[in-house]
Amino acid sequence: MSLGLKPVQVRLPSDVYDVLKMIADANDHDLGEEAREILTEALLGKGHILKILARRLAGAVRTVNDR
Repeated sequence: MSLGLKPVQVRLPSDVYDVLKMIADANDHDLGEEAREILTEALLGKGHILKILARRLAGAVRTVNDR
């Protein structure tokens, strides 16, 4: 394991596990590698959306407070 990576353990329902295995096989990755890529993309995407929403909310609050 790389020194920069933090360990995470998750349990998946069997149908989700089967899909992960199918995707990993199609990409010639092991399960951990594929799960890491999918989680990274999903988490960074959701984090980006939250940052955008927080900026919009802060702007709306400023607009209301400036009135």
